[in-house]
Amino acid sequence: MIKFSATLTCRYDTLFSPFPPEKLEQGLAWLAQSGFDAAEFCINDYEGMDVAGLKQRLDSYGLGCTTIATGQARRRDGLSLLSGDNAVVTRTRARLAEHIEVAALLGSHVTIGSLRAPDREMSKTAYMHELAEAMRPCVELAQRCGVTLVLEALNRYEISHLHSAADMLEFLTLSDAPDNVGVLWDIFHANIEDRDFSAAIALLGHRLKHVHFADSNRAFPGYGHLPIDDIYRALKQSGYRHAVSLECLCAPSVETLLEEAGPLIARLRRL
Repeated sequence: MIKFSATLTCRYDTLFSPFPPEKLEQGLAWLAQSGFDAAEFCINDYEGMDVAGLKQRLDSYGLGCTTIATGQARRRDGLSLLSGDNAVVTRTRARLAEHIEVAALLGSHVTIGSLRAPDREMSKTAYMHELAEAMRPCVELAQRCGVTLVLEALNRYEISHLHSAADMLEFLTLSDAPDNVGVLWDIFHANIEDRDFSAAIALLGHRLKHVHFADSNRAFPGYGHLPIDDIYRALKQSGYRHAVSLECLCAPSVETLLEEAGPLIARLRRL
């Protein structure tokens, strides 16, 4: 069965969370009341964070965690696996190691999205080889911890390489990635980069480990032009059994997201 989650932030504000970090408890209550199965946590770092307490709070609401979103550290701390500064790469690996260890406790994936953004121009081939090498210690640690890393396919306006489903498979093949490395496919980005949604889902196959839902304008599903129901049906028909997570702007309003998320989940479950 496909699970449903939505973004909540644990410390710093993000455009994708309908609750600020100081209202995380209200966010968890909203997830549970709206029929979600889990949270997708946006976490920059773990300074002062009670991870065991966070797990207890999830358990108290009957919720899991689908993945830890790591991109805040790109903007806030300048981290990148593809920095030309080896010290930055070392710090990025260390931060990802923290995420992996916490993910093992929470039973979640770890996302690598904007943390794979380079700080210089690179050819696609050089990009893939350098990313594979930079990720290697993280992949090995994730294997030991039983954690899946999900590489997010991002559109060309946000990152220089690996935009489409085909790009992601090319990288996973080139890097000889083990089964604990998969793809996060976001339909907002896919609307720019993939010619056909169903074909992209079929192409990714078992490597598809996580899905983000937002409409064509990154608003709440139903307020753009994407065929949300058809995409969900294609996921079900493909045998996809992981999570669909809301990572949309709080648009047209926070109230829209809070009030319409439950009905959206109920409708999709009936398809």
